[in-house]
Amino acid sequence: MVGSAAIPTAPDDVLHVPVIDPLDAIRDVLTGTVSAREPGTIEALRRDTTEAKRLVQACGYARLARQLPALLARFGGSGSALPEQRATDLLAVHAYHVAATLLLKYDDAASAWIAAEKAAAAARRTEAPTAIASAYRILTHAVAAVGHRRQAVRVAITGVDRLSGRVSRSAPDNVAVFGALLLRGAWAAALGEDRDAAAELLDEAERTAALLQEATNRQWAAFGANNVALHRLSIALAFSDAGHALQAAKTVMPAQLAVAERQATYWTDVARALHACGRTEASARALLAAEKAAPEEVRSRTVTRELIGELLQRDRAGRAPWLRALANRAQVPV
Repeated sequence: MVGSAAIPTAPDDVLHVPVIDPLDAIRDVLTGTVSAREPGTIEALRRDTTEAKRLVQACGYARLARQLPALLARFGGSGSALPEQRATDLLAVHAYHVAATLLLKYDDAASAWIAAEKAAAAARRTEAPTAIASAYRILTHAVAAVGHRRQAVRVAITGVDRLSGRVSRSAPDNVAVFGALLLRGAWAAALGEDRDAAAELLDEAERTAALLQEATNRQWAAFGANNVALHRLSIALAFSDAGHALQAAKTVMPAQLAVAERQATYWTDVARALHACGRTEASARALLAAEKAAPEEVRSRTVTRELIGELLQRDRAGRAPWLRALANRAQVPV
């Protein structure tokens, strides 16, 4: 033994084929290295796309990774002869949005950008403002995740401009996608350390939320005043301001967030803020709440697994025994 590494004794010890990444099938479809499939009926496409959206918002990532390649392959043809091409493209926006979201969850921003651009291309073909705004929201996320934060803000503002004249109480779907795009733009601005732009977009999102009668999941955007408050928490963390993040956390009602993924995000952000303030035990308890809301969001994502590891380092005295159990479930070395 040299350190903790075993000395190889045969070629297979170092030349074996690595385990296949379960997301490779999605990447194969996105890059066109597998054959497209027949799309089937619009009703079947709508049913399967709706199921994919439900799974991503419920954080059912393992099941989604298995089902998504076959669904995406059904959008891979040219579609020029299809009489229902516009309806197919509207569904493609959501399907590629899901693919990009899943890839971002596993830190593959490059592949997510490919998926997001496919969503945007489908949206542009439809010329539907809500579809364009929805696609530009995930494109903003992917471009920012690659590291191009200023360009990501421009993408968001472009989408906002396409929809701005169509936002009113009488058009709640437009309100939902418009508000969600504002929030994604604010997040991108925060990553780019542009406090003024982040604050302006957040305030506009808050004004937009006032146009909705109640919190809903319209257009799969999970937009509402509660989600705006959640973004104030997340953006405070982006600026490394844990104190303001904890103040913002008090204004959020996590049980009333529209989807499990948002609830898990809330508790994870609270855990991050508490950790930054040196409150190890409280941070660990917040992670338990995140795991209860969405187990796969906590157990599979890099950001949460790294946080668990850091908390373990701090809790050498073992004051939070439940943290070790959580680490075991997330397969974080204890």
